[in-house]
Amino acid sequence: MKKYYFIILTALVSFGLYSCEEKAYIDNPGENSHNQDTLPVMADPDPTPDPEGVAIPEGTINVNEAVNIGKKLPTSDKDNKHPSEQAYYIKGWITHFNETERSKADFESKFAQYGNDYVYLSARQDGRGTKEFYCYRILGKSGAPLPDHDALQIGDFVVVKCKILKFGSTIENDGTCSIYSSSNVHFNEVFPPFPGCPEPGEGEISVNQAQAIADSIGSGKTSSESYRIRGVVTSVETKDLGTFGNITFNISSDGDIAAKCYQTFYKTASGKFTNLNQVLVGDTVLVNAKIQNYSGTCEPYRGYLEQSTNPNF
Repeated sequence: MKKYYFIILTALVSFGLYSCEEKAYIDNPGENSHNQDTLPVMADPDPTPDPEGVAIPEGTINVNEAVNIGKKLPTSDKDNKHPSEQAYYIKGWITHFNETERSKADFESKFAQYGNDYVYLSARQDGRGTKEFYCYRILGKSGAPLPDHDALQIGDFVVVKCKILKFGSTIENDGTCSIYSSSNVHFNEVFPPFPGCPEPGEGEISVNQAQAIADSIGSGKTSSESYRIRGVVTSVETKDLGTFGNITFNISSDGDIAAKCYQTFYKTASGKFTNLNQVLVGDTVLVNAKIQNYSGTCEPYRGYLEQSTNPNF
């Protein structure tokens, strides 16, 4: 009889110990909020091979890798953001747009003004992957506005550059997300290869150095001194000179990092431009301005265009 009591007692103890352990998952995978590490991991399909002819910088990661990085970050909201420390090159296929943003009444007017859009990237061209990276307000090359909707199409293979953010449950970019390269033919016609930029002369700095200064002073701050910044014009945002005669345009020293020369004046701190042809894409310029950090973006702020190779200058 004692033998049977021993068997029953052993079974009860074993059941109790088992019931105290945390289950691998409750009911169905994905519903256990107690021990996420025990959940089964659904592997994404293998990424679609990269197409030929698209520039991919060394160290570029795919969408799956970007999402994995994002999931390890603290969760952000609109008031408290915790982006990755570094910016990443991320490659993927545009599988769909955020139609909620695109259906808003002011979407087209804002697109005309800012040239940004809302797309999702996947590591697979067919979009079958379980992971997506959301490009919030994506821009063109070096942060330039997209000129039209043809420059961004479903099925495009792109390499974007941005910091990674976990916003709620969505893995997306923080701040500016710009396209470094694309398989889209129209995009490559609008944004031709970077022509190169001369090294800064004495008393001058490059756009990359200007960005480092912007990073050092922090978001929302402006430098106390002015800098002479050497770069090449990559895009012009001003469509009308209006009353004040200043122009906003983007410059770069390497075709990658860009600075937005915000409301820049002509030759002096108050000089007015008289024609938009005085600032054209491809001009090598010297901008004299204080540097402002606008949500991570380097902005030579309300300075003046000191020199230019533009014949109309």
